[in-house]
Amino acid sequence: MDELKGKIQTLLDIEAIKNLRALYCYLVDGAIAGDKSRYDELVSRFVDDAWLDFNVFGYYEGKEAIAKFFREIVDPLWSYAAHMVMNPIIEVSGDQANGRWFVHALATTRESNRALWVQGRYDEQYVRVNGDWKWKSITFTPDFYTPFDEGWAKTKMMKLG
Repeated sequence: MDELKGKIQTLLDIEAIKNLRALYCYLVDGAIAGDKSRYDELVSRFVDDAWLDFNVFGYYEGKEAIAKFFREIVDPLWSYAAHMVMNPIIEVSGDQANGRWFVHALATTRESNRALWVQGRYDEQYVRVNGDWKWKSITFTPDFYTPFDEGWAKTKMMKLG
């Protein structure tokens, strides 16, 4: 019976982490669309010593730096974004977990008003704090930033902005 309870708890944890990742998508996309308070809600889902590594967009450590990343790097860059995450691989070990996701996003650059496709991978670490799962880290590795009208076969990495 204890083994069954453990398996059920693992499944509940995996579903909670999936919800956390989906919430990220809704919060970031909503903030980019104009509701800037969603950045605050998003940052509250990170532990104090969390870090982000967003490839060409830089490395940010601590909640204050993470908030600055979303408000000063993400927000000025995008006027529209629709994140879709898929193919999660989540491994739970007690109060810690690791996850890997593919992400596909439709986006529009704010400065040039250019539509593009974004695809890449999120590698994440999570910790359970007072019963809730939070991010310890997110690493984003892009596969491409490509103009909507050209596609990744023609232009794999476009200049953003």
